[in-house]
Amino acid sequence: MHEESEKHWLAATLTDDIPLGAAMALEVTRLDEHGIALSLPLAPNINDKGTAFGGAMASAMILAGWSLPRLLLRREGLDADLVIGRCELRFLKPVKQDFSVQCDWPDAGALALFFEAFRQQGRGKLDLAPEVICNNEVVATLQARYAALARNSTATGEKAS
Repeated sequence: MHEESEKHWLAATLTDDIPLGAAMALEVTRLDEHGIALSLPLAPNINDKGTAFGGAMASAMILAGWSLPRLLLRREGLDADLVIGRCELRFLKPVKQDFSVQCDWPDAGALALFFEAFRQQGRGKLDLAPEVICNNEVVATLQARYAALARNSTATGEKAS
């Protein structure tokens, strides 16, 4: 794994290709064998109560979760649209300062099923659970299902150019 080059590519994807990421001033602070972490300052993500806007936290969790299968598809050279199919949010505590979002890599069994379904049916699904962390405490959670949808013949394993 080329973690630094992937981290740089992902940071550009999340802020250049997805303007909301830039508006939120998110940064990729960790990308390693455990997963991903994004950091977000409170100021551009604040609501009228002086706390983090729920929509900003939801967007950050969705982007953190989206990042992992996006990288997996890139590593495999698979040309796919990646979408979120469903999610359930829980906001546990108000966030009054800068915060981070973390998402762990899925286990090997889930990855094998994701790629097998994608290659056989042109559609793979992956469940992920990003969390908002503030003061070393989980303050919001997301249970999300992401779907990779083949754009062309790469679902059969041909490398995308």
